[in-house]
Amino acid sequence: MKTWGTIRDDIEGRLAGTRTRRVWDYWCGRAGTEAAPTWASFDLMGVYRDAPIILVLDALPRPDVIDFRYRFVGTTIVQYRWKLAVPDHTGLTYYEARHQYDFREVKEAYDRCVKTGQPALMQRNFDAHDASGTHERLILPLVLPSGDVDKLVVVVERLTELQKSLPPEPPLF
Repeated sequence: MKTWGTIRDDIEGRLAGTRTRRVWDYWCGRAGTEAAPTWASFDLMGVYRDAPIILVLDALPRPDVIDFRYRFVGTTIVQYRWKLAVPDHTGLTYYEARHQYDFREVKEAYDRCVKTGQPALMQRNFDAHDASGTHERLILPLVLPSGDVDKLVVVVERLTELQKSLPPEPPLF
């Protein structure tokens, strides 16, 4: 399953995850009549219940490519990456981090959000080390006063999942 949406009304009508919707509603409320809220107005404590499935990425546009620095990686996201050598990407850039599966489509969506300032919704199949299934990835831009995208808030909610294997003991992070 692979579907895209970049228009607010389209995203609003297609959100499937309860947690994703809560973050969407918070982001929309913070944006008000603006295209997107600023980082200063987006308080992670406002979405604390859903912070474990959230990433915050600093946008690092360069002349030839857009890179991202992982500013915040939620605990559930870290647990999903338990088989990677470095499961917590906090402080790493996109190009320094290792990913569990082909991440090109996700990177294209991140780049599109930075270039357009518009949110995006991806609903797709995933096949990671621990499980496979479907997930919803909501990508929400946060802007500077100039209107340029400063950060992305990304919510990754697994809608269905089939466990592949579990570690002998839960990972300790």
